[in-house]
Amino acid sequence: MLVSFNTATLAADKNIVDAANVAKRCQTSTYDKKALLLLKEQNFLIKDTEEKTAVAKQLLDCLASPDPVLRDEIAFTGLSQWLRANDFNADFYLAMLTTLSNVISADVKDEYSVYQPFAILMLSEVARVDRKSPFLTDVAREKLVALGTKFLRSVDDYRGYHATIGWRHSVAHTADLMLQLSLNPAITKQHLDHMLSALLSQVVAKNDHFYIYGEPKRLAMPVIYIFLNDEYTIENWQTWLNDLTNPAPLKSWGEVYSSQTGLSKLHNTQNFLFAIYALIKNSNNERLSQMVPALENAIKKIQ
Repeated sequence: MLVSFNTATLAADKNIVDAANVAKRCQTSTYDKKALLLLKEQNFLIKDTEEKTAVAKQLLDCLASPDPVLRDEIAFTGLSQWLRANDFNADFYLAMLTTLSNVISADVKDEYSVYQPFAILMLSEVARVDRKSPFLTDVAREKLVALGTKFLRSVDDYRGYHATIGWRHSVAHTADLMLQLSLNPAITKQHLDHMLSALLSQVVAKNDHFYIYGEPKRLAMPVIYIFLNDEYTIENWQTWLNDLTNPAPLKSWGEVYSSQTGLSKLHNTQNFLFAIYALIKNSNNERLSQMVPALENAIKKIQ
């Protein structure tokens, strides 16, 4: 029997999630913020399995909190630690997957726009569990790939760090999910193709946005691991780079200096290519070494 999670996440319209209502469940009489901070100081040590499970459900609700200490330092950090130690069973992970997937696929009412970015980041940790200790069916993995790629393509909120609210970072967080999926040997070539296409769609951000919070490196990591997969050839890599360095909607890279659209395209594309170059240039891995010449040609093309 699956673990039962609180379904009060949903508002009157079943397709709308009210983050403020979810965040209200972040603190309880037993584990308020003071107790949660103490739990963090104690390295999230809870010996009783039932208590740990109950607190984990509570921390999932903290992912909706506008308080970065509760959301990031306690909820995400604590849950990640427990998942990386594989402290729960498959039923619990499936319930987490369902809850988080519902948040990503729903219409979220969130004044602070933090719930979905942290739900997708938490999904990357669930995907890591499946990579290390498989518990998902092939159909469930396919749905996770579809969910992640659709969300990545849809991102148009590029806010990163805020002094009061903390991180949003939707592109980077979704790239982390792509990374965990790219490392999973159960992921198919078709899945990887969808992921590459979605990653490519965000190399150049929408709305003439310039990345400034390390997004290019986070996007680069899953791309590198996808092309390390034996399903791909160096020719595939060259073709993908050709698509990446296409100057459209401009006629040529020589036109980039006359508009914000061009300048943001140049800035983001160069930083993405530079990030890959820094990661693979000095690698002893034979495949990565073979990828360098085409990468250097791509960099020259847009300078």
